[in-house]
Amino acid sequence: MENLNTSHIRSTSLPSRLNPSNFSQIKINLNKLKTLAPFDSSARIHNGLVCLIELYVSVDHELIGSSHETQRFSLPCRNKALLDDTLAVSTSLLDSYSNLVELLAQMKQNVRVLQFALRRKHVGTYASSECHLNDYFSSRKIAKKNIFGCLGSLQQLERKIESYINVAGEDHHLSTAIGVLCEIFIATISMFRYVLLILLGKQKLDKGFSFITKLIPMSKPSCHKSHEIVSDVDIVDVTLDTLWKDVKTNEWKTVDVEMAIERLQRLDRQIEGYEVGLDTLFRKLIQSRVSLLNILAN
Repeated sequence: MENLNTSHIRSTSLPSRLNPSNFSQIKINLNKLKTLAPFDSSARIHNGLVCLIELYVSVDHELIGSSHETQRFSLPCRNKALLDDTLAVSTSLLDSYSNLVELLAQMKQNVRVLQFALRRKHVGTYASSECHLNDYFSSRKIAKKNIFGCLGSLQQLERKIESYINVAGEDHHLSTAIGVLCEIFIATISMFRYVLLILLGKQKLDKGFSFITKLIPMSKPSCHKSHEIVSDVDIVDVTLDTLWKDVKTNEWKTVDVEMAIERLQRLDRQIEGYEVGLDTLFRKLIQSRVSLLNILAN
């Protein structure tokens, strides 16, 4: 997989908005998120999700969720329109989350089906094993197509959110709160993108997907100059491709099958870890949406 860099965490402009001292925890969590980047491995993504969840909690406590802060907001017409736009973005972000977890669930199912088939290999035939491998390869092609679609949708949503960041409302505190929240929405999109790119794996991009090159920088981070980052998805793809070639020539060995099963299990655990982290993040997204709705109803 091509290496990723810190440019994907777009929330680097946040500190300029966070001058008031009561935003201290937001600044702390934001700086922590930035130091964790790039999120180019499963472990880094898990840590990034935890940090992003903490960031949502601090925003809800310090900016939009507490009754004290809610009372500070006034809602003339322009502010109401700003809130409506932010809520619409929140809905789109939840849709992006749904698409991502659906893709993860399908990939996990495909991984488990192949694991089960390979475990039964010794009672089956080479032909049936070849069929199961081909089914998995077909599912990977579909998954990659869906990943490209999700990346394109995220890019469009990111542009939409950017148009709201500097929009001024009649209530300065509300405008600042929404601006900060929108930039954290962009950080969330970046996290979704990192997960998708990990799942995509290393590959050559077709001309029809040239926009993806903007999402997968060709330059390597300085800390990874000596080697190329390889995800568990890449390892599984290479392992299964080798196994498939051995099946075609009736040369596969039990040790090769066991290695493939082990690596599929590791990928299975990785996907489950993403699902757990994203589920917690989803609840924080819902909480921030409820807080916005409370402001609107105030």
